[in-house]
Order: sequence, then C-alpha cells, then structure tokens
Amino acid sequence: MSNSRPGSHIELHNNADKDYARQYSQDFVSRWDELIDWDKRSAGEGTFFTELLFSVGACSVLDVSTGSGFHAVQLRKAGFRVCANDGSQTMVDRAKINFARHKLNIPITCCDWLDLDPRKLGTFDAVLCLGSSLCHVFDEDERIAVLRRFHSLLRPSGVLVVDQRNFQAILEGNFRSSGRYYYCGTTARVTLGEVSESLCEFVYSFSDDETYRLRVAPIRPQQLRREISRAQFRGVKSFGDFKPMYDPMHSDFIIHVAHR
Repeated sequence: MSNSRPGSHIELHNNADKDYARQYSQDFVSRWDELIDWDKRSAGEGTFFTELLFSVGACSVLDVSTGSGFHAVQLRKAGFRVCANDGSQTMVDRAKINFARHKLNIPITCCDWLDLDPRKLGTFDAVLCLGSSLCHVFDEDERIAVLRRFHSLLRPSGVLVVDQRNFQAILEGNFRSSGRYYYCGTTARVTLGEVSESLCEFVYSFSDDETYRLRVAPIRPQQLRREISRAQFRGVKSFGDFKPMYDPMHSDFIIHVAHR
C-alpha cells in the first residue's frame, strides 16, 4: 500500500483511469442490471431515498449519475419530477431502455458534470450523485469544482445526496460486498484488484467467466465530507448502508447528505 498520507492529493497511476466513460463498455453495461438485480436492490434499499427527499420537501430531482436508471425510475414512480444524466453514453442508452420498459418519460442527457448548466436545466430541490460515481474524479480540486456545480444546480436549501464505497474499510483491509443493498445479483462476484491510497480497482466476475474492471479514486468518507463542506454545503450527515448509526468498518456504502 502507498505511504501517501490519507486525504492527500491523489495521483493517477494511468491517465486512462481518468476517462471513466471508457470503463463502461457496451458489453459491461449490457450486464449492469444483471449485476444490480433491481428487485433485490429495491427490497434492500427500501424507502430510504424517497423518505429522505419527502422529509426535506423535495419535489424535483436531478439524478446526475443515473447509470442504468434504477433510482430515476424509483423516484419517478414515487411521484418526484426527475431529470436524469450520465457521462457514459452506454449507460444513457441502457437507462432509456429501462425508462421505456417501465413506460416512463424521464428526460435524460449525456453530459460531464461540469457541463451541467443551471441556465439550461434550471435548478432542483435535490441533486443525487449515487453509485459511487464521484470516485471517478481522481483530482481533489476537480471534485470540489464538481460539487460546486451541483451546488449551483440546487434551489436554496436544496439537498445533495452522494454515496460512495466504504473506502475507509477497504483501505484498512476490510472489504465486503454483502449483496444485500447494492450489487444484489447472484451471477457475479465483486472482488478487489489493485488497491492503494491512490487507486482502487473493483473486479466484476460473472458466472460465464466474463470479467470487467472499474478503477476509481479511493476517497475516504471523512475526506469527502470535508470536500462537500469546502463546496459551500452545510450540515453534512452520513449514513452507513442507509442507517444513521453504523459500524464504519462493516458497511458496504457510505451515504452523505448535505444542504445548499
């Protein structure tokens, strides 16, 4: 493991890692819903996000990293006005298929986060950045710029919700992927490849011997909370696997919630 100080500036091992969209190949994305298992994911997640958004009076939601559209669909069905976005065209294409399958008309764009323009899109009651997506941004200053762009897309007192893999546990050698909340499918196994203070590689091995990899920045939860605060958000609260009281070494994902 690298000797760099936790929370220090993350260096890229390979410039190709920064091109996150290329990691989501058409073959990999075609199996994304198989990896997630929408029904099991919905059961494990429950009503966490809908209750959170209802509790702050949110009506409109911008899902900035929609992936294959799971949360956009769930929130639209719950009555929210939803706009979706993803930086990967293959994911956008997959989300469109899922929106049509659920007979939902959800506007969606394929756009890098810094190109999301409130003058064109308007502002929202909530911005969601889920699926551990922010970890595709390796540079701390760039992440803060992205978070500030999310800030600009929110109405006064709007809420930001960001989740991430529990990199604190991963970097301390306690990786777990329970399959209860996020990757619930039974035909794939999630393990680790290269891991250091500057890079974390997830390996997705399917039962037919197909293997895919995602390489991201291992942002510790406390570091991301600091970055959210530096982007002028307030009142950052964290949840582990949807619970306000959690064991920081035995949670798959950490969810951060903050207000504009």
